Order: sequence, then C-alpha cells, then structure tokens
Amino acid sequence: MYFERLEPQKAPLWSNIKVYKKSIILVLTPLLLLPLLFLFPKNVLEARCAYCVLVMEVFWVMEILPLAITALIPLVMFPVMGIMSSERVSRVYVSDTSFLFIGGLMVACAVEKSKLHKRIALFVLSIVGSQPHWIMFGFMAVTGFLSMWISNTATTALMVPIVQSVIVELVKNHRGQYELGAMIDHEHSNNRDSLPPSGRRRSLSVDQQRRLSLASNKHREIHEILSSEELRMAKGLLISVSTAANVGGMGTITGTASNLILIGQLNKLYPGADTGINFFSWMVFAVPMVVFILLVCWLVLTLLFLRNTPKGSDIVTRKLKSNYDNLPPITFSEWAVILVFFCLLSLWILRDPQVVSGFGEYFKHGYVTDATSAILICVLLFALPDDTPDFMRKRYDKHRKMKVRNSLLDWKTVQAKFPWNIVLLLGGGFAMAAGVRESHLSYRIGELMSHLHVFPSLAIMAICIGITILLTNVCSNTVTASIFIPIVAELASSLAIHPLYFMLPTALACSLAFVLPVATPPNTIVFASGMITVTDMVTAGLIITAISSGAAILNMVMWGSFLFGLNHFPSWATPSIVEEIAVSNATVVHYFNMSYPGH
Repeated sequence: MYFERLEPQKAPLWSNIKVYKKSIILVLTPLLLLPLLFLFPKNVLEARCAYCVLVMEVFWVMEILPLAITALIPLVMFPVMGIMSSERVSRVYVSDTSFLFIGGLMVACAVEKSKLHKRIALFVLSIVGSQPHWIMFGFMAVTGFLSMWISNTATTALMVPIVQSVIVELVKNHRGQYELGAMIDHEHSNNRDSLPPSGRRRSLSVDQQRRLSLASNKHREIHEILSSEELRMAKGLLISVSTAANVGGMGTITGTASNLILIGQLNKLYPGADTGINFFSWMVFAVPMVVFILLVCWLVLTLLFLRNTPKGSDIVTRKLKSNYDNLPPITFSEWAVILVFFCLLSLWILRDPQVVSGFGEYFKHGYVTDATSAILICVLLFALPDDTPDFMRKRYDKHRKMKVRNSLLDWKTVQAKFPWNIVLLLGGGFAMAAGVRESHLSYRIGELMSHLHVFPSLAIMAICIGITILLTNVCSNTVTASIFIPIVAELASSLAIHPLYFMLPTALACSLAFVLPVATPPNTIVFASGMITVTDMVTAGLIITAISSGAAILNMVMWGSFLFGLNHFPSWATPSIVEEIAVSNATVVHYFNMSYPGH
C-alpha cells in the first residue's frame, strides 16, 4: 500500500495580486508619480505640492491606509519637500471648524447616551398610522430630522432595528397572523391556534421572525421566508431610511462632515471674509431643499416599492404604540439634554441671525463664533448631573441619602462613540488646501480650469456636482469634499464667479451617495440586513441621485443666489497670488519713482 505524492497547487497570479494589492499600490504610487518632480523645473514648488496631493488622493480613494493616517501625510511631506514648515502645517490641523465639529458631536453623544433619539423615533412612528406608505413617511421624517443633529451612521443604526420589527408585524398581518404575543396583547395569546393563515405562504414561525429581525447577509433565507410583495415592501422601508439619513445631514452645518469642510476651507482660503454663511443662514438655505428632496424621494420610493403591497392594520400601530408605552417615563437626563440642545440651537441662531443684530456684535469682531457656543455647551454636558439633584427633590424624597451623580456626558462614552478619525480627516483637508495655496499650485489649477469659461456657469456647476457624485459613491464624502472643494474654489476665482456658487453645491453633492452599498455607512447598514441586493440599491439610487442633484441646482439658482448674493464677484475672493503680484508691482513702482523722480 502506498500513498500518491500530491504536488502542491500554485495559487493563480491574480489571487496573489489581490492579497498584496494594498502593499503594491502603497509602494508603486509614490514611485510612478516621481517623474512629476522633474517635469517642471521652472515650477519646482508647485510640482512638489502636486506630487504630495496626488499621493494623498490615491491613498484616500483606494483606502490604502486608514483615512485618518493618510490625512497626516502633509506633516511629513510638506516640510521635507520645502513647501511649509512643520510648525505651520501643524497649526492648520486644528481650527475653529474642528472645535465646532467636536462640540456638535459631543451633544450628539449626549443625545445617544440618554436614549432621547429612540423616544423621538418611537413617538413619531406611533402616530403616523398603519399603512405602509405612511409608515415609510414616518421613518423618513424621523431619520431626516435626527440626521441633522446626530451622525447619519448612529441614526441609521437606531432606525434599522425598528424598521425590521415593523416589517415583521406587517408580514404577520398580511398572512393573517393577528396575534401579537404576550408582549403586545395578552388577550390574543389564547386564540393563536384558531386563526387561519392567509396569503401564499404560511404564518411566520418564531425562528423566521427572529431571522427577519436580525441583521443577516443570508439573502436566500430571507427570500424563502418572504413573498415577492413582502420583500419589495421591506426593501422600500430600509432604503427610505438610508436615503433620509444621507439627505438629512445636508440640513445643518454640523449635520455631515462635508458641510464642515466647506466652512473650514472658506476660513482657510478667504480668512476674514464675510461670506454670509452661519448656522442660521445655512438652515434657511438648506432645510427647504432637504424637505423637498425627502418628499419627492418618498413619492418615488412609494411608487417603486409599495405598489400592490399588503394593507396595514391597527396591529402595526398598536405594536409601535406598545413599544413607545413600554419605554420608561422620560428621565431627568432626557429633559436636561433637550434643554441643553435648545440652548445650543438658540446660541447658534442668535449669534448672527442676519435679519436683526445678534449677540455676536457685543464682542470684538470675529472673536465669538459658532464653535464658542458649541464648546460652552460641551463643557456644560460634563458639568450637569444626569439625575435630579438633591436640592430639587420633593420633601417626601428628602429622606433619601445624598449620592454622587454622573454627568450628562462622561469621557468613557465620548471615547466609545466619538469619531476622532474625522477630526484628523478635517485637518488633513485643511493642510492640503494650505499647501496648495502656499505653493501657488492653486493659481496654476485655476489657470488650467479657466478654459471652462466657454461654458455657462450653470453648466460648470452641473459638471462639478456630477464629478463629485461619481467620486462620493466610491469613497467617503469627507475625502471627496477635501479634494474637490478647494479645486472648485480656485475655479470660481479664475472665472470671476462667486466661489460659493460652486463650493456650496459641491459640498451638498458629497452627501448624495445613494447608489452603492459602500458609498456611506447608512447604505452599508441597510444592505447588511440581507433584504436588499446591489441591483435594488443601484436602481433606486440612480433615480434618487437625479432628483437630489436637480433639486440642489434649482435651490442654488432660485434661492442660494438671492440669499448669499452670488450674482456678483466679491472682493474677498481675489486669488491670493494676484494680490501678492499687485503688492509686488506697487512696491517696484514706488521704488522706481523714489530712485528716478524725473521719470
């Protein structure tokens, strides 16, 4: 007896390449771009900066390194290349915009810790009714509103389990299984066996309900449980949540990172400029557009996914009301977070409400910003207790022992929930923009793009939005905003067009990532439910993208131009290099006149 010797099989070359793909790109990208440093001997500094920017962009788009680590590359390459000193680059990373982001996210962490967002969601859903299209409306309204104030990822993560439980109830109702179990209504528990199943499939078993309620990638299992109409309805409800989460973030400056990047780039590119953008004016500009997009998307998703769907019943409404009623009474921490939240909102709006004088005028010009208010509220969150203080208790409670209370927000919660990587990403974008400006590469880019003057400004805006949407569907909106916003700012300056005319729609377009599951965390979360295929998301996403981009253009032309005065080119938008040349020329002329007074 003998054993045949087996030769080891060699893995295909492509498999090996896929394994080492990131390592290969990490090494080859700097090497392949190296000739760029020697092709332009007359513009050495610009070539060096272009090299650094291209390396960063490739690493960002391909996600070779963690995005936050790639954002630190300017700290190494700019000093080594002689573009900016290490000290100057370091200062750029943390700015007023960074602290506005930190303060806003701290408030969001406090909302999540107190579970206030869950109470709001269940309250609204318990009053919208039991019909699928109204349930979808409720989901989109709640998700869109919450996404304005807390991260779209946290909003979606909260809403998806609620959506899944509603889907289970709708399917149970469709199949004639009207009992809700002991948790919903004890009266029906004795009659379960007497109710006949209806529909093409049997009533849901306990195991099937569990599998539908849990996030699962087993598409085949779910397709076996649900009929085609039920599955289509489930897809529509889930996609409506991811859509509303992406759209809602456009409504406020702190709603999504790309909005903050726009504000930060405005401060870096045009320091001291009166752009007219603050928290209040942004909401006046963006909220009507967000509401319009959500309403149109609701109608579209209803037509796509809720045709011929099973009618709802009071069972679903009772389920949602039961979930809401089962919540404990509203706590002191929830009331405190509500109060603190409205204080922050009032401070942001009243600092410079445009229509009347704000409290910001009582301080030195430019000293008090929205970040000041955000950090003040942030400090309060760590100072205020999360339970009723002893001095506020009623007399009959005074016999209770005094105890140390936790604060509304603690550092452990912040460490667990706060996206610190976004702070570094913001800083990386600011550093890249500063290097491009310092090396005068921005002027060169503007020169090249000035050839677009043959197109109408509206067409150029549409091109900017289209390119941004293409990129934001394959990489993060933060990266997309960091790359494109400085470019379109220089494009606008070179064409003598108000920079906000291109920068605003570009920032908004960074949030219009509806097509692919990997485009944004909300898309990924709903895709992980196992009920949605890539084809479903692409089909709905393309239609929603067309609607949203059209609404953004319409909003800019009809409302943004009037609100921010975009029909004229502001003096503060003059390219920096032009100002430097003008100052240099004036100095030369003055020196010439002093030396040769007769000329």
